[in-house]
This record gives sequence, structure tokens and C-alpha cells, in this order.
Amino acid sequence: MKLSIGNLPQSLTDEALEKLLSAHGKVDHLQIKRDKITKVSLGYGTAEMADADATKAIAALNGKEVEGKKLVLVNQEELTKSQNDAAKKKGSPAVAKPTFGRNQTSGGGNTGVQRRGGSRGS
Repeated sequence: MKLSIGNLPQSLTDEALEKLLSAHGKVDHLQIKRDKITKVSLGYGTAEMADADATKAIAALNGKEVEGKKLVLVNQEELTKSQNDAAKKKGSPAVAKPTFGRNQTSGGGNTGVQRRGGSRGS
């Protein structure tokens, strides 16, 4: 199971996070996302564990305070599914195509381009 881990302290290392997670089972893969230039932690990451171990880790570590910050651990698949469901309900641009240019309902006229020239008073 792939875990999404958030609200990580910037000073937390990969090794320290692996130690926290490995108390609940074997960690197959772990990565803290870092800035490409400065290599400073962005405060979130991912980990892969067996399903049973990941469930234990979520139960034990979600909300646990580490260096003054409460960790957030969630199943990556559930997070993605809930985000997609929320996007569908909102009718976000990812779901509904935006209309650019002409107004699709009127059949023409206003192209959405602001024209300048002539008298600017009106």
C-alpha cells in the first residue's frame, strides 16, 4: 500500500522517518519530497509498505506529534479517489471543459476580446 505522509518537519530526515514507520512493519520504499535546488524538505512524502503494516502505521502515527508538528498519514489510493470525487462534484476544469472565445450559447458576437480605440469614455 502506498502511503501519503504530510505535515513533516523540515528537519526530519529519511532515516528518521523510516525508523518511525519501521516500528510498524517493513518499509519497501520511502521518499521525502525536497526542493530541487536547495534540497530542503517540502513537508510531505510517500512510503510503500505491506497493506497490514501500512494500516497499523496509519492507526499509530496519524496525528502523532513529531518536532512540534502533527503527522498526517493516509492511504494514497483513498486520497486520490476522494480528490477525484470532490472535483466531479464541483465541476472543476479537469472535468468540464472551459469555454474560451465565443459564448457557446449565443452563437456569436462577443468573442471575449476587449477592444480599444475610438472614444474611451464609454
